Amino acid sequence: MIISENHFGKENCVAYCDILIRRNYEVINADEHFYHFVEKLVGINFLDIVHPDQLKDFKTTFESLKPGENSRIIILLRNGIGEYYWSDMYIFNNGKVLSGENILEIRCFFLSAVESRYLMGLDNINKYRTLLSVYRNYLFDYNSYTDIFTIYMYRGNQCTAPVKCPLEQFKDRMLSLLRNDAEKKEFNVFYNYLKTGSNMFSCMVYLPLGENNDELYKFKVNGDSLFANNKHPIVAGYLETADGNVNNIIPYYATSEAVDSATGLLNKRACMEYTKAVMASNDNKIHYMIIFDVDNFKSINDTYGHLFGDEVLSKIATILNANLNGRGIAGRFGGDEFYIFTSNIKDTEDLRILLTTMRKELQYAFDSRIDEFGVTLSVGVSEYPKDGNNYEILFKKADKCLYLAKEKGRNRFIIYNEEIHGSIQDNGRHIHKILDLSEHSEYMSGVVSDMILDLMSRGKDAIEDVTRNIMEQFEIDGIRIYNDNSELIYMCGDYKKVPDMTNILKDEAFLSRYGKNNSMSIGIVPSVEAWHKGLFNELSESNIMAFISAWYEFRYRRYYFFYDVFNHKNRWNDSDRNFVLIISKIIASVL
Repeated sequence: MIISENHFGKENCVAYCDILIRRNYEVINADEHFYHFVEKLVGINFLDIVHPDQLKDFKTTFESLKPGENSRIIILLRNGIGEYYWSDMYIFNNGKVLSGENILEIRCFFLSAVESRYLMGLDNINKYRTLLSVYRNYLFDYNSYTDIFTIYMYRGNQCTAPVKCPLEQFKDRMLSLLRNDAEKKEFNVFYNYLKTGSNMFSCMVYLPLGENNDELYKFKVNGDSLFANNKHPIVAGYLETADGNVNNIIPYYATSEAVDSATGLLNKRACMEYTKAVMASNDNKIHYMIIFDVDNFKSINDTYGHLFGDEVLSKIATILNANLNGRGIAGRFGGDEFYIFTSNIKDTEDLRILLTTMRKELQYAFDSRIDEFGVTLSVGVSEYPKDGNNYEILFKKADKCLYLAKEKGRNRFIIYNEEIHGSIQDNGRHIHKILDLSEHSEYMSGVVSDMILDLMSRGKDAIEDVTRNIMEQFEIDGIRIYNDNSELIYMCGDYKKVPDMTNILKDEAFLSRYGKNNSMSIGIVPSVEAWHKGLFNELSESNIMAFISAWYEFRYRRYYFFYDVFNHKNRWNDSDRNFVLIISKIIASVL
């Protein structure tokens, strides 16, 4: 008995099939996919192709269905040469009757074939997006199932749609714009081709190129239709320019001049114009503006050479396109500065997944080739329309977050939050560029002073507010405090699992790692394994990748502090680390 993992590419490979079956399991009709799979046309009892170990489950499910009910089961089915394949099976009892007998419907999706075809289809989509990005004409399609008509073009693997609306709405608009009966007659010919799902058609028509642009341009339309799985026709084609003026309104970001020659991404002007065009369309969707650059890129160039630096930039472009996958545009502003404006990233959770994936892919791509420092990114993000409704405001806010990411130790992303990051000054980035560490320390001194005053005035009652503020200001994900009995007396943060420190805090191998100021800073937890296997295991199981720790004694009690970073390594600058230790000492004094 052979259970195959994959039958994609084999002669009897099918992705799905439809079957009609009697209550006695006799197959009375099916589509050609099913007959191709079983390699038999008549005398088929469905039980003969179900895996013996699953017969009972299948029969129980099948026989329990009453008219109007349906069910679903994952099951192994045997093909004509005795191989079994996993199938996602839907069983419907829609009340069909044949010769007085209730007939059930079955649809099977063969999982290995569906997976293979999905991956192949994804590759084809990316290939055709690339091809369409160099195609000069506008495209159109009409989906009769959704009734949506779209005029669009691809540039930089991103679709731009100047027209997208229900067909009837578009028809009403067109009839109000067209100037004479001849133009209306031409449009009605085009409309009827769309509505009837015509094959291989061609006609002339005047069309607008924008929801808010009523100027009309003449096109020769070439189209055809195909049928989707839901049996509804989709009409698609291209618009061939018949009016020389149409070239004048093709946006700059849709031209070949808009592409950065070194990376294949859009250039700065194209990114800016595309972003403004999306905002002007008032699509009422969330978009994220993301700006970032490569940490220590000058050192990378100086140490490993400009050819290696160019390789890093090229790899970034590849990672951006692969992870965006049509969900926005990516551009290069020059040097090591990059830009993203997203579409179809629905919330900050999806955004964090995207950014984390990109950063990690880049790190892993060069980890084995760079010893002194990895290839990391500092990222700033703002959100449209929440943080602003024009390009300049959003850019300043994202830029401020990029600056903060640099100041907080690099290799991180910061998403703008006005309550945390404050308002934006008009001189934005140019001031940030000349700020040095002493000015940053001066700013943080004020923040830390406020925390200390709060602790001194409110005592224990201030600890919750102060620790939350520490997490926000120093990009810390969790805080733990233990007493000298190894008891956890305070914790904040979303820990997957709280480390068990019962034996570790009494172990001289661990305690000896504290320095003269009773502190230690671990930028990457895997390094701990060499000197304390137990601590390494506890931290790894808790997804802790970096931490600062210190201990202080007050009133004959010792308190151990841990400031944890989840899922990524970190290296704190001396200033921030000292600020955290100062606050810890004050907290210990009020416990």
